[in-house]
Amino acid sequence: MTNLKQKSINGMFWTISERMSVQVVQFVVQIILARLLEPAQFGLIGMLMVFTAVAQSIMDSGFGSALIQKKDADQTDASSIFFFNLLLGIILAIILTLLAPLIAQFYNQPILTPLTRALSITLILNAFSLVQTSLLAKRLDFKTQMKTSLLAVFISGVVGIVMAFRGFGVWSLVAQMVSKSLFQATFLWLFNDWRPSAIISFSSLKSMFAFGSKLLFSGLIDTIFRNIYQTFIGKVYSPADLGFYSKAKSIETAAVQSTSSSLGQVLFPSMVHLQNDLDSLKKAYRKTIRLSLFLHFPLMIGLWTVAEPLFRLLLTDKWAPSIPYFQILCIVGMLYPLHVLNLNILKVKGRSDLFLRLEIVKRALVVLTIFTTYRWGIIAILYGQIATSLIGYFLNSYYSGRLINYSQCNQIKDLIPSFGSAVIMGFIMYLVGLLPVDSHLLKILFQTLAGVLVYFLVSLKTSSSELKEFMEILRNVIRTLHLGILRMTKRGKS
Repeated sequence: MTNLKQKSINGMFWTISERMSVQVVQFVVQIILARLLEPAQFGLIGMLMVFTAVAQSIMDSGFGSALIQKKDADQTDASSIFFFNLLLGIILAIILTLLAPLIAQFYNQPILTPLTRALSITLILNAFSLVQTSLLAKRLDFKTQMKTSLLAVFISGVVGIVMAFRGFGVWSLVAQMVSKSLFQATFLWLFNDWRPSAIISFSSLKSMFAFGSKLLFSGLIDTIFRNIYQTFIGKVYSPADLGFYSKAKSIETAAVQSTSSSLGQVLFPSMVHLQNDLDSLKKAYRKTIRLSLFLHFPLMIGLWTVAEPLFRLLLTDKWAPSIPYFQILCIVGMLYPLHVLNLNILKVKGRSDLFLRLEIVKRALVVLTIFTTYRWGIIAILYGQIATSLIGYFLNSYYSGRLINYSQCNQIKDLIPSFGSAVIMGFIMYLVGLLPVDSHLLKILFQTLAGVLVYFLVSLKTSSSELKEFMEILRNVIRTLHLGILRMTKRGKS
């Protein structure tokens, strides 16, 4: 096994472990908070997400990806980005503080003024994390990222829950978000030994901005339109309606990020090493996309099937209006790994210009579908998301396929086996869900066990190469963990 492949497998393991462990902790925290707080309070935070997310995207400026992509990046490059981002974070926090009254006026919610100003602190705190995280990703050191993320999410979750128990309401959510940024930055500096030098090179920033600027504008467009649904729903409908949507979206996002974002995070830095070897890049990319969908399709279809008992068990009946939103979002989320992985090819090949143009076209479609569907309610808006996601996939895969000679037809052929197996699994889970079982917990358990068994048997029967690849990765991970435990045991004895 090549060193790069081993690093990629280890990176995939630690990144997926990070995402899953972080998402599990965050999910538990959100469940407790959802039981303690009202949907309208989550809706108030949802109204602000587009503003804080846009500011965060500007602060990144594409330099994080540029630092990873640049093969000969040095201390001067990293230090220049660090000081530039810190200054930019302070400026953006001041701007957001000044705009707070206008944001509150836009939504006609006076409480948003102090909430916005409090959340602006996260921009300064996050400025301390960007370079640290990028350098860890460049070294494929996802284990350290896992430790920092997990600790930050756990401690900030405790902060939010304690405040919610003490009756702080929406401020519990604000405290959780601010403390997460604080602890994330703190632990990154404790666990990573990189420190900035007292230097800032404008020529270094300029050279990396040539690549990063396209990603900056692409990221801005993506961020704005990824949050435009929350902004639009918050403006047109009530805070409670936005709360129901936000909760459905947050759970769907947690599921998506546990697989697709993890693989994308590993894919970009590891594929950079193959950017000049077209055959190897295509082979590695094809294997990655097939494996990611082998895991992702059954996850999203399974969640769609168990949505009702899951929400009623964990969130109580007061969150029942979120169920149909969540089910539609699961359909949208099925395509998310394809977007991530296809766009990563554009970044690996240095085509940030094409990346930007595609984002502009796709987001124009989002605006069109929103203004076409909103008069029929939130459900119609979500069906519009399915349409734009499908169109976006065909655009992304067409151009990325041309760059590595991997056509859309071939890509779809590679995905059909996993999709077909997942559909069969989902049908069986649906039938199991029709059984007269009163307990939501038992129904979820029966459906999940049936789904896992059926998916495994169908994959085995069809001689799925992805199942074999997954089992190989699992064996390598277990072997790595076993060796690590043996080394720790020897150290303990000595």
